[in-house]
Amino acid sequence: MEATTGPAVVPALPRALYIEATNRCDSKCQTCIRTVHTLEPPKDLTLSELRAIVEQFPELDRVTLNGIGEPLLNRELFAMVAALKARGVTVAFNSDAISLTAKKAVALLDAAPDEFRVSMDAATRETYRTVRGVDQFDRVVANLARLVALQRERGGSPPRLSLWFTAMRVNLEELPAFVDLAARLGVPAVHVQRLVLYGDGLAVAGQSLHGQLQARETSLLVDAERRAQAAGIHLEASGLTTPTQSLAGAHGHPRPWAGCQRPWTLSYVSANGNVLPCCIAPWTTRRYPEALLGNAFEARFADIWNGERYRRFREAFESDVPPDPCRGCGLLWSL
Repeated sequence: MEATTGPAVVPALPRALYIEATNRCDSKCQTCIRTVHTLEPPKDLTLSELRAIVEQFPELDRVTLNGIGEPLLNRELFAMVAALKARGVTVAFNSDAISLTAKKAVALLDAAPDEFRVSMDAATRETYRTVRGVDQFDRVVANLARLVALQRERGGSPPRLSLWFTAMRVNLEELPAFVDLAARLGVPAVHVQRLVLYGDGLAVAGQSLHGQLQARETSLLVDAERRAQAAGIHLEASGLTTPTQSLAGAHGHPRPWAGCQRPWTLSYVSANGNVLPCCIAPWTTRRYPEALLGNAFEARFADIWNGERYRRFREAFESDVPPDPCRGCGLLWSL
């Protein structure tokens, strides 16, 4: 076992949190653990629960209001955004934008989160249906077009918009066209995610590109990068790097999880209050109950952050045998 290089006890609370607004969803993504496994009872986080959590943090820089679920389904979402923004917190969340009605589009712009990230994974209706599990491509495109028009009417007010694309063998051919779609819609950024494997649906090794790029796949990434540059689209990928760099992988690294700083810098709270080390943990862990480090509805976060479970987690993270949630993780993951 390697010597521990990171402290098991961290005096300061994290300044970045993932807080799950809801674990309900209106998509059936074939890459999502929620589609095939029920990890927790259905629950929407309440505004009062959110306040009770964040009030424990004297310094809080960033909150991401998503996890397993569609944030727009929570009726108190925009009140949560406003409450966090009133504290000066940077707020972001991912959405499928299916329920982004005209009324919600106005409410979104009024609440003014810093980032609104729309997960689409496809540039065509057919591939969208294959990956996302529902036939809502045209509706999402229309919802986004309306949002962009409304945002322009307001002089380009927040949030920063981006389209998100989980890169797999089944959809990578559409990445260049996906960049074109963003340009047509007037969305200024595209983010390419790596596939998280859990062994069901499309989240299987046969769909993974990480560390396995062939000539055709590399050419598609280069083409997407060229189109993005020509259209003025900001194109990035997991790890705040380029898609080619992110998917190339860390070859030969003996402890590929070791580059992560999340055990010391952030935490994830589910809609039921369960605390996990990060937003990837629900996908990668094989023993979900053992990945829970405490419950923020039942204990003070400071006690959880440096409690026995979190200390054991950090100690295992620094060993040659990582904690179960980290076993399938690698380098270059973005916030």
